[in-house]
Amino acid sequence: MSETALFKSLGQGVLEIPKLFNIEGWVAIVTGGGTGLGLITATALAENGAKVYITGRREEPLKAAVEGYEKLGNKGKGSIVAIRADVSTKEGIQKFVEEVKAKEKWVNVLINNHGIFPGATDINACEQTAEGLSKQMFEGESFETWADVWRINTASYHFTTFAFLPLLAAAKTLGGFSEPGNVVNLSSMSGITKTSQRGQFHYNCGKAATISLSHQQALEFARRGLGIRVNVICPGYFPSGMTIIPSENNTGSDDHVEEFTKKWGIPFGRPGNAVDYAQTIFSVISNQYMTGGEIVIDGGWLFNSGTSR
Repeated sequence: MSETALFKSLGQGVLEIPKLFNIEGWVAIVTGGGTGLGLITATALAENGAKVYITGRREEPLKAAVEGYEKLGNKGKGSIVAIRADVSTKEGIQKFVEEVKAKEKWVNVLINNHGIFPGATDINACEQTAEGLSKQMFEGESFETWADVWRINTASYHFTTFAFLPLLAAAKTLGGFSEPGNVVNLSSMSGITKTSQRGQFHYNCGKAATISLSHQQALEFARRGLGIRVNVICPGYFPSGMTIIPSENNTGSDDHVEEFTKKWGIPFGRPGNAVDYAQTIFSVISNQYMTGGEIVIDGGWLFNSGTSR
């Protein structure tokens, strides 16, 4: 393509930032949207014109999220709507979908963000012998804990996505958008690293399964011509209910850079923040040529994995 043809095909202003990432009028679903990365996601989407449905099992965080957004004073752009729901069961997922269907005819993006971290048995807190490790890791965990992690962090993503497929498809057929809705699944750098991170085998295995699930969904939807994209984001350390990072440690001073570099193993010397995460979300949901993507945002932690924490 010649330069003249290229610029002619681009049209007027199509490469301007507001047009590249325009989500005004979108309907979005963010599970686990009342806290942590889910709240960052919901706020960023609403700030830029989307109507965002957030869900969770606890009413208090959902209510606080809606009130917090309303206090920002950006009415007229987007909104956050809370629906209390339990997406860890098929019955809860179906009820949630029906509540959304009663209000909306389509969904532009489904962000499966919910998850649990039930704690882990510290593999370092015992004699580092065959006998010591056997006792620590066999007696310190249960099949039930593994099953809970798998059910909520992976299996529920599968069922939630398939339950919302008709509404996602309707974004193009009924909503007139240029593509159907897309799906973003939340995994973690823990699903990629080869270390157990001091013994959190159940969590890391579950997050690895979420990555595999996302790849399979992306492929199967593409094979069938649905046009529904699926990508998975793998964050590193961000302040959340699962990762407690004291705010006073996130100042960017030399001492704190050294702490995050050495103690936390982050080459960039800091945890991620809301801007880092929101930028990733907008790139993934807006790029209509991206599916099956596995996006890591960890400040370089995976380069160091196995050497710390």
